[in-house]
Amino acid sequence: MPNGRFQIVIDLSTGRGAVSGMRSRSVVIGTTAIQPLMGVVFQPGGARGFFDVPASDFYNQIVPLDAVWRAPMTQLRDRLREAATAGEKFQVLEAALLQIIQRGARQRLALHPAVHYGLRTFRRMSHIRDVIGVSREAGLSRRRFSQLFREQVGMTPKLYCRLIRFRHLVRRIAAGAPVDWADVAFAGGYYDQAHLAHEFRDFSGMSPGSYLAAERPFVNHVRID
Repeated sequence: MPNGRFQIVIDLSTGRGAVSGMRSRSVVIGTTAIQPLMGVVFQPGGARGFFDVPASDFYNQIVPLDAVWRAPMTQLRDRLREAATAGEKFQVLEAALLQIIQRGARQRLALHPAVHYGLRTFRRMSHIRDVIGVSREAGLSRRRFSQLFREQVGMTPKLYCRLIRFRHLVRRIAAGAPVDWADVAFAGGYYDQAHLAHEFRDFSGMSPGSYLAAERPFVNHVRID
């Protein structure tokens, strides 16, 4: 299910990699085809500086790493194959990331202050904040704030808030305690149980009850037949 993170995944058996942008829907992973993998999970906005295109270009997309890194990816593939241990492979990957940063313009790394403020504010709030209010607090119009946020984080601020609320909901109901859906809906800032169920299905593709009944190897992963 969507986790609110921008990710790089590298298949160690082939050296091929992929960029998974911010997502608002679930994806199916065929576990029988999984090879040894390694990767990077960025904090929201943290991928800025490693790619020359806006984060929004990766929204709900899985893009081959060759398409965005080209020459660095060729060198990285060779060095990963030569590294003998997992620790050495991580050192190779870290060196490649640092090299990309050093080659690029350092100003690309810094989030706009308004986006940084928005991320910090949204993370603190258990309910969806009014985007107009946050943009005004950050000193920008709603339109400009939303544009910057989408370019630098990968989705609109309103959708990001909904996703954060969904993640809080998943963690709460996966904790194992009996679930009072009316209480959960109220605590999460949903209008009612129907609103909660609709939002849950939007992001996960399944109902909250189906999620609870399913086999879950990890909180954010559901095993399906």
